This record gives sequence, structure tokens and C-alpha cells, in this order.
Amino acid sequence: MTNATKKKDEDEAFKTSLVDDVFGKDSQGRVQMEKVTMLIWQFRDDPDVVNFMARFVLNFAGSKQVFDGIEFYLPQLAHMLIHLEADWDDAVLERFALVISQQSLHIALQLNWILQGALEDYQPETFSGEPNPSHNPLFYTRCLKLMSNIERCVVYGKPRSHELQRLYERGSISKNEYEILERADRRFNAVQIMASDGTHEPGDNPSFGGTLLYKRKVRTSCFKPKPWKSRYFTIDDRMLYCFNNDTSERKLVRAMPLEGAQVSELSSGKYQFMFQVINRGFHFVLRAENAASKSQWVDNLIEESNQQALFERSHILRDLTPGQLSRYEFFKDERDFVGNLCRLAEDLRFKEPAERKILAPQYMKDLPVPSCCYLPLCNSTDIWRRVDKTLPKDTKVFNTNERCPVIMNFISKRGEKMASSRGGIKDVNLDVAEYIHLNYDMRDMEVIEEDDHEDKMITPNSSAGDLQQMDVEAAYGEKKDDAIDEDQASASARSNVWKEEVTEELPVPSTPSNRNITGKGNKMLQRFVFKNNVGKVPSQVANRLQSHRSIRKRTPRKTSKMSVESPLPMTPVPIVEDSHSHDSDSESVVSVRSSSIMTTKGAITFGSLDEGGISSAAIEKAKAFVCHGETYAEKTARMLEEDKADTIVSENGLGEDPTDVQNEVVSVMAKSNDDLRQEVFVMQMIHYYKSVFANANLPLWLKTYRILSTSSTEGLIEVLTDATSIDGLKKSDGYPTERGLRGYFETVYGDPDSRSFQAAQTNFMQSLAAYSVVSYLLGLKDRHNGNIMIDTRGHLIFIDFGFAMGMAPGHEFSMERAPFKLTKEYVDVMGGVNSKCFAEFKRLFVEGMKQARLNSQIALGLVEIMMYKSNYPCFTGTRYGHGVAFKKFEKRLMLHVPDNLVERKALALITKSMEHLGTKLYDVFQQHSNGYAK
Repeated sequence: MTNATKKKDEDEAFKTSLVDDVFGKDSQGRVQMEKVTMLIWQFRDDPDVVNFMARFVLNFAGSKQVFDGIEFYLPQLAHMLIHLEADWDDAVLERFALVISQQSLHIALQLNWILQGALEDYQPETFSGEPNPSHNPLFYTRCLKLMSNIERCVVYGKPRSHELQRLYERGSISKNEYEILERADRRFNAVQIMASDGTHEPGDNPSFGGTLLYKRKVRTSCFKPKPWKSRYFTIDDRMLYCFNNDTSERKLVRAMPLEGAQVSELSSGKYQFMFQVINRGFHFVLRAENAASKSQWVDNLIEESNQQALFERSHILRDLTPGQLSRYEFFKDERDFVGNLCRLAEDLRFKEPAERKILAPQYMKDLPVPSCCYLPLCNSTDIWRRVDKTLPKDTKVFNTNERCPVIMNFISKRGEKMASSRGGIKDVNLDVAEYIHLNYDMRDMEVIEEDDHEDKMITPNSSAGDLQQMDVEAAYGEKKDDAIDEDQASASARSNVWKEEVTEELPVPSTPSNRNITGKGNKMLQRFVFKNNVGKVPSQVANRLQSHRSIRKRTPRKTSKMSVESPLPMTPVPIVEDSHSHDSDSESVVSVRSSSIMTTKGAITFGSLDEGGISSAAIEKAKAFVCHGETYAEKTARMLEEDKADTIVSENGLGEDPTDVQNEVVSVMAKSNDDLRQEVFVMQMIHYYKSVFANANLPLWLKTYRILSTSSTEGLIEVLTDATSIDGLKKSDGYPTERGLRGYFETVYGDPDSRSFQAAQTNFMQSLAAYSVVSYLLGLKDRHNGNIMIDTRGHLIFIDFGFAMGMAPGHEFSMERAPFKLTKEYVDVMGGVNSKCFAEFKRLFVEGMKQARLNSQIALGLVEIMMYKSNYPCFTGTRYGHGVAFKKFEKRLMLHVPDNLVERKALALITKSMEHLGTKLYDVFQQHSNGYAK
């Protein structure tokens, strides 16, 4: 058997295993999004299968568990959306994206920021005006149109959602009918929005074109003196394309979306016949040959900009319903708010380091805060916290050579009574999707309810089929009942955003359209086929399904050697969130995170901190070194008290007592001049391995935190609290001059035999073992003491993943040749190589490697997807591109090592890493070059 044949057989076996795991076995009502994502990738050449998978996921997207899975794997889904579908006849994944964007505006925002980064990757020129070597006209225009379609989906929403919700609340339709119609509503809206999109190449069929002189405004030049450029422009499908003037070979130079663009004539200036076009950060100044040509260009541009325009067109905005206008304003305000945070960091970057700390608080004081916005470092199912105002005093600036990260603090409010939704709702535990639904999706209901003279009526006896044929907008002929109380309205909102899983087995009649699936598959597949009137299931799926009987009889065969595409079933890996990520759904519960809160009547409740066996006296000592004598709970309590005297009723409040809500400090780090997308991916992989370890009941500790990339150069990062870098720790006052970290542990946590010391030592060991595993597997480099943090309880936390998947400073000349960082100082904290703590470290490292190996296929799939046509530094160039990084990752997983040799190989990695000369030299180098303590 040739290698190619063997690889093909392994691929087919892996696909069969995936199909069987998702559709064949009893999934206990859980959609395994990790395997669904892999199925889409494995069958990427078969749009029929991709379409089937997308419909299957959307059918269950009302489940919080499924939607959390969609959000976790959104980077991969979006990457495939941009790069796979460009040549497909049917835009399956785009339709999927538009449908989930209607379900959660938070998802729409996340997709918008992912697309913005890709747009900048593929634009014809860089921001400095140089030709972009990554320019791809197809991907560039695709990203622009995807962004426009998502924006339209957000604003126009689900056309019938308000009517359907009212019918459900009145008992006119059942819950099952409501869910079917609501999904159909979102799907129909997505199809309608996509219908106007063209699929031809840029400039193939222009409606107008000609030669113009032009200049453009960019971030650094702003029309600085330079010659006008002569370019050939065309208007086509709501786009303005700019080509070079070479008639023999037209090459796209730049493009601007025209939907909602501002077009105006320029009467003043040195030159005649000038006009400008402004839209979404683009700004062109153009010169025509004569007045007639200028007038023709301006007329055509204005006409094209008015086509379904959503942005900055006053007459279009006047035609929007109250709900549409509110969604438009929310979506725009949230993007502007996040953009302003990053631009603040960018503005400070150009100031002298000594000035930054002085200017930052004033910049924060002047920062505009929209009436309704939030920090989007969360999931749709996380608790809603509205940013109310800034706290300028505690703004912190980090001075580096190339950028100026800024930590910003805000007062957030939770549990406000909302002005919309029939009398308002007050619920401190509404999640992001529920809050946005109540505040924006239901605005139009107030208008609908005023109309009680419609001609058509829907009765309680109307069937789902009848409803689909009727004009639901004319469904209200009776006056609404008395106002629904807050608890009832809140429960209704929850039920109409999220739904409980239904696991009953439904009968599936055998018909010619579904005969290839009858009698096969698990309950979820059967229910999906039955409830959604699915036609023929793709043969690629149906042929791989085994009957229920053969599934029950199957037993995994033993093997002494694993292959990359093993046919063995994969263990499900539910993604584990931090305990505070999902607060209680009980409306009577107010949860407390590490931040303190101000509850009703202005009382302060301190943030929670699991001390894990460490005494309060030891924590007091630790905080003096780690967080300048003030824990985050104490700091936020102080900020709340300082703000208490200056509390103001928020702009969108109802005039209620401002103390009748829960106030909480939320913090974020804004960065500019830094591409965070690779860090987002690495953190996703760390989060995946954290879940692998948790599902295997291994006490390996990893800290995951949110990272949001909003473009190719900007983003937000969750603030790590009660922690400092090892570099900062060693430079703090009172740090022991002898015995290093071991001396620090004894100074802070007490005698080595004390409970506090042993608890902190265990925390250190478990976190070191976990980060050693992921550092080796993910090839994390640049591990100097500025990129490794420690918290008040002794845990290590790795940050800054600019060098990953084997990519290292100096590349082939890198000093970091050790599998991972394991210094003598680390070993001393654990008690030396002969201690029980070090023995446990070795055991956990070995077990962690084994679990990573057993759960390798999903990890390999995530890496393979993201390296496909990737611009990440760790996947590009001759050193890491063309599959090099992937093959090395595959090798580090030890997939071709026999089971009985894995432990020996893992222990050898520990031995090789201990006191590695390269690790020592790199710490010395960083001390001399950047001042980091070693």
C-alpha cells in the first residue's frame, strides 16, 4: 500500500468516525460542536454536506450549550467562511453566519471584527500606501460584502419575530410552532439579504467607469503634499474600484464600499472639478476632467450609495422602524466605542513616555460613552453589564518601545429596568443575548400593539402551515391584555432567546426523500429530519451511518500505536469555562466575581477570592508584592466608594433610584499597533487543553482569559487581576535577595511545613506542569520573566503569545531550544528533584501529555483550519508555512510513538528542559537588552 493510499484510507476512516460520533451514537441531547466543526472542514469539498451540517446546527442553536460551542469555534467557522466559500455556487456558511447574527447581535459584532482584520489583510495597499503582498481581490471584496450583509441583518432583524412572539404569548401557536417559524424567519431574512449579492470578479460588469485623479486620506499622511495619481475607477455592485491605468493589464489597487457612503462636491480648493467619497475609514478626494464629468460621477456615486444604505444616510434612517433604528444605533455605537478605546491607546503611542501617564486620565475623562454599550470580552450567554461611565483616576499605562497598552476602568450597571418591552423588565441575571433581545428586538412590538384594526386574524386553531402562508404583520386584531409583570416578561424573554433541549424520540415515517436515513442515526438526527422536513440526507453522511444494532455491538479495538487519522471514537470535550463566566440563572441570586459590587442602597459587597487553603495573613503579605498592597476586590471597592458621591442617573434609565441597580467595576486593556489574532488562536488552544485536562479530572491549572482582535492592528485583552510578572515581582520592594522564588514563597506563605506554603507550592506546581505541557505542544517561545506572571496564590500564568507553534525570536538561531522553561529556581520552589512535589509534577506532566495525545484529532483540526491560507506569522514564510508548523505540532503530540513508550518520552522532555543552557542564556539576553530580571 502506497503512502497516498494509506493516507486516503485514514482520511475516510476519520470521516466515518466523525459522522458516527455526531449522528450515530447517543449524544444525550448534546451537539458536539468540536466534531461538527471538524465535519465541515473534512467535507469542505462537498457543499451539500456543509449545508446539511449548517442546518443541523442552526436547528439546535437555541440551546445555550450549542451557542457557546458556536462562539468558541467561531474563529474556525469564520476562517472557513472567508476562504472556503468564495468559489461555491451556494453561500452555505454565509447564510449560517447571517442567521446566527440575527439570534445574537454579540455574534454579529464578533464576526464584524474578524472580517475587519481579514479585510485589512487582503486590501490592495497597506496603510502606508505600499503594495500589499497579501492582496487578494476575491477575498477582499468578499469580506466587504459579508460585513455589509451582517450589518443589514442586524438592522432589519427578523421580520416576523415580534409578531411570532406575541402569538406565542397569547397561546395562538405552540412553543414548537414558534421555534420552527422563528428559525424559518431568520433563514428567509438571510436569503433575502444575500439575494442582491453578485458573484462576479471586481470590475467585470461595471455600471459606470472612467479615469480620475485622486488622493486618499490614510492614518499617517492625511493628504500630505504629494502628486495626484491617475487611476481608472469603476462603480460596480455597491463598490468603487480603483485600478491602475495600464489598459493592457488592469490591476486592482484599492476598493471602497459605497453602501451608505458620503459623497459631496468640493467647491473650495486649488483645483476645479473636485469631489470626495467617505465611508468606513476610507476617504478619497477625486478630480474629474470637467464639470459635466464631475456631475456624472457624483450622481452615480450617490445613486449607488443609496442602495439599501444603512450608514450615515439621514433619509434612510428616517424610514427605519423604532426597533431597526435602535439596532442600527446600538451596533454603530458599540463598534465606535470599542474603536475609541483602541484609538486612545494609539494616540498615546505617539506621545513621549513621560507624558503618557499624565495624558491618559484626561483622555479617559473625555472618552465618549454611548448610552448603551458593553465590553465585548464575553459570550452571548454571559451576564449583561452595561458600561455607564469611565473611571479616569486609576488608568494605567505601560510604556514599551513600539506600543502603549492602557488599562481602563469603567462603572458598569447590571439589573437596570429597561424602557422597552411592555412596562420594562428588571433582572440582574439577564445574559447578553437576552438583554439585547429585550431592549432592541422587541421595540417594534410597541408599535405593532397599537394597531388593532388589521384585516387578518390568527386564531388559536391556526396551524404552523397556515401561519407560514399568512401575512403575520396583520395578525393583531384584538387589543393587548393588561401589562405583563416583570417576572413573566423576563421568563418569556428567556424562553424566546434560549430553549431547553428536547430529547424525546420522534417517529420518522419512511418516504422516498428520507429513506436513506430511516432507521439510522441518533435521536437528535431523527428529530432534526422529522421536524425540519429535510429532504434526502447527503449520501456522504447517510452511507457512513451504522445501524443502531451495529453501534451497540461495536467495541473499540486495542492498538499499540496511534495514527493521526485514527478510526477510534473521539472522546467529547465540553469546553470548560471559569466559574464566574456563567452566573446563576436564578433571578433571586446576585453573583459576585473578583470585582467588588455595589448592591441596592449603596452597600459594598467584596469580590470573592478562593484562597484555597492559604491563610489571610499570607494573602496580605502576597498582595504587598504582587498588587501593590491592594487586591482587585479592595481596589474596585475603593473605586465604587469614590464614585458613589458622584452617581448620576444613566442617560437611558427610567429615572429610578440609581442605587436600585448593581454597580460593578469592569476593566480592560486596550492595545494598538499589535496584531492579536495569533494570540486569540493560541488562547483558544490553551482553553481547549484546559477542557481536556478538566474532563480527564487532572488537577492541571491553566488561566484562560479573553482576547478580542478588532482589526489587524488593534484589540482588547481581559485584565489579569491579583497577578504581576515575575520580572515585576523580583523588582518589588522587600523581595528576598537570596534564594529567589523559593525565598519569596517562604517569606510570604511561611514555613515549608505550613498549610499555606504547601497550598501555594501545590498551586505553583500544578500550574507549572500545565503550562509545561501546553508550552511544549504549542511551541510557545519568548518565555522571559516579563511574559510569565504569578498571582497571590502562587499560580504561574503565561501571557503574550506572539511566538508560537515553534516560531521563536532569532528563528533558527534562537537560544530557546529547551522543550519548555524549567529553571533551577522553579525546581527549588517544588522542593528539589527528590521531593514529593517534584514527583507529582512529573506525574501530572506525563498524564497531561497522554490526555493531549488521546484528544489530538480536534487539536490538529483546529490548527489545520487556521493555517489554511493563513496570515499568522507562525504559519507563514519558508520556516513555518507550507505545513511545516503543522508537521512539527503533529510530531510533538507523539502520535506515532507506541503507547508503552509515551511516558519515557515525556520524562525525557523534563530531563532535557531542566537547567537548559539556552534557557539561561535567553534570560541573560533579555536582562541586558530589555532589563527583565532573570
